[in-house]
Amino acid sequence: MHNIRIKLLAPFILGTLVLTFTLTWYAYTSARQSLEDAILLISKAKTSQTSSAITLLFKSMSTTMQGLVTDPHTLALFDKPQRSADVVRNTSDWLEAITQVNEYYRDIMIVNTAGICIASSNPEQLGNNYIDKNYVWQALHGIFNFDEISVGRVTKKFSSVSAGPIDRKGHIIGALVLVADYPKIVDYETDSSHDSRTVSTSLVNSQGMFIAHKNIELMGNTEMRFPELNAELSGVDEQGRVVRYTFENKAFIGFAQLEKTSNTLIITSGIEDEVFAPAYKVRATLFIISLSFLCVVSFIVFRFANNILKSLMFLIQYAKLVSEGDVELRLKLTSRRDELGTLHNALRSLVDALQGAIQKSNEASKAKSEFLANMSHEIRTPLNIIIGVAQLSLRDGDLSETQHTYLEKIHLAARSLLGVINDILDISKVEAGMLSMERIPFNLKENMANFVAVHQENAREKGIDLSLEYSAGSPSSLIGDPMRIGQVLNNLLSNALKFTQKGNVSVRCWGEPEKNGNTVIMHVSVTDTGIGMSKKVINTLFQPFTQADTSISRKFGGTGLGLAISKRIVELMGGKIWVESKERQGSTFFFYMKLPLAGQELKSQDESSLSTNFDNLDLKTRHILIAEDNPMNQFVLQELLRPTGVQITMANNGQEAVDAVQAKSFDLVFMDMQMPIMGGLEATLKIRELPKAKAIPIIAVTANAMEEDKNKGLAAGMNAYLTKPIDATKLLYMLRVWLSNN
Repeated sequence: MHNIRIKLLAPFILGTLVLTFTLTWYAYTSARQSLEDAILLISKAKTSQTSSAITLLFKSMSTTMQGLVTDPHTLALFDKPQRSADVVRNTSDWLEAITQVNEYYRDIMIVNTAGICIASSNPEQLGNNYIDKNYVWQALHGIFNFDEISVGRVTKKFSSVSAGPIDRKGHIIGALVLVADYPKIVDYETDSSHDSRTVSTSLVNSQGMFIAHKNIELMGNTEMRFPELNAELSGVDEQGRVVRYTFENKAFIGFAQLEKTSNTLIITSGIEDEVFAPAYKVRATLFIISLSFLCVVSFIVFRFANNILKSLMFLIQYAKLVSEGDVELRLKLTSRRDELGTLHNALRSLVDALQGAIQKSNEASKAKSEFLANMSHEIRTPLNIIIGVAQLSLRDGDLSETQHTYLEKIHLAARSLLGVINDILDISKVEAGMLSMERIPFNLKENMANFVAVHQENAREKGIDLSLEYSAGSPSSLIGDPMRIGQVLNNLLSNALKFTQKGNVSVRCWGEPEKNGNTVIMHVSVTDTGIGMSKKVINTLFQPFTQADTSISRKFGGTGLGLAISKRIVELMGGKIWVESKERQGSTFFFYMKLPLAGQELKSQDESSLSTNFDNLDLKTRHILIAEDNPMNQFVLQELLRPTGVQITMANNGQEAVDAVQAKSFDLVFMDMQMPIMGGLEATLKIRELPKAKAIPIIAVTANAMEEDKNKGLAAGMNAYLTKPIDATKLLYMLRVWLSNN
């Protein structure tokens, strides 16, 4: 769109732009320089005038001070060790007379070497101690000094305190303090104008407080100090200089000078937007004239090309909206027979095809999600029975060795099938970008040791040496997702043992701290002496549903999902996974992850918490409600809980569960999600409405393993989520957490 316009207008616009900008810039810079020279001349004159007035005022005070400290009335106070009341009264009367004669003198005090006022024009000052005042301290050390000018916040009157030593034959015997109110040092309430350019004079003390300003609310306001202004103008000295500064979000230009005697910064300046307004006006006028000319030229060109541009711009805008995802808009067929008409109709056909493809993709994605959820639910339900009955049978001490072996193989096969289901659900989460990670403190060394220990039996059966080396000095107390890390390690170990017939499999872990000191990069490698891989296989290794070749798939099995899931998990931890391998020489898988330090050493997990021995859990006084419609699932749960002695009430659907909670009290509720008559979500909501049941722990026991199902359950008021097949260890953990006071 922009290219077409530029090509059409280029012959006219380029020359006009160059001429316009050249004339505008020259006129503007010339006018601005003239204005700047004039305003700086005015500012410098006003600043110097104000500085001279302040200097003259302080010189006058200095002369007065010199006369007062040597006056006989002053010295008479110190003639006798025990001064008489008459002398004090006479001196005070003399000081009062001076203040009455000179309208600018407010108070005059004479203090002794201890800082005690012994005579004053104001009787209320007698006996007060001023030793803590800096100006008194300096005077008692032989220094004539002037305090900074101050201004009354209400009266807006200028005042200053000066003090001088009273010296007798080279010894300081006291000090004289003069408090003076000045006339208006600077006419801060009016502006100086020059050809529509306005400047005003301000006074700022060393603390960044205004003692004179056009805005009188700032004068003497101790709550409104501007040390940053002093800092910005810190280079200004007695000679003064041109200044540019920012105050209250406005840019100023002017002249500033430091009046050394009073340590006052004098600034005469104006707002740049006001000072240079005429220059801006010149620039704007020239720009408007040039713009008008450009508009006329553009109108002439558009008059002949408007129809083409309008159609083309519409198509471009439509294509832009489609590229941003808005594919619901539809183009109407056009009657044009030129190239634009062809483009219009072709774009319409393309978007129609895109809409159809997106609709099919959404339908397929929805069908896939529904299929995965239903498949997971339908497979987990019988798996729950298989694994549950196997677990119940394995704890029977009367089994023969052969029966025990058969049951273990059934249990192992069922767990393997469960792993395949979990991989399929995980890969669907990866594709949807919904794979989530926990952030909890855990012990990485212990976590890795536990997962390696799980594979030791398999390694021993194959005659393979399986080892773990955790580098000394590497941190182990970290924050992350121990189960996901274990999932990656489990996948790599399973593959390593699967493809290794003899030799060894070794796991190494070492840490590398990052510069921030709060995060560590943990490196892990899994090395085997197995069949190895070619470069062709390595290039496709981390893609979903990929095996080295069909013969390997037939020989070793597997879905080809584990490495694809592991890759995504590692990336979510800020890391990377890769492999180095040669055929018939083994493989080494590497991955690293960025994990925050936990801050303190974590204690080892109590092994008893991992035990599946329900006999040690005495729940005879507790009453549990189980809402489950499947009789076999009811049987598995009852049998798993039987050693605890807990009292169990069964409900075949959600309505029965609600009625049971209304009728009696329960310590815990196990709630299935999908039940006839009333589902688990609706039942949980109704139970939470009962006043006596608001605090009852409700734990979902369901075959719905999707993340959205878990979120719905927690949102409905469930406290925890236990997926089928029921793991005895997790079931025992739930009982200990929610019935912990037993």
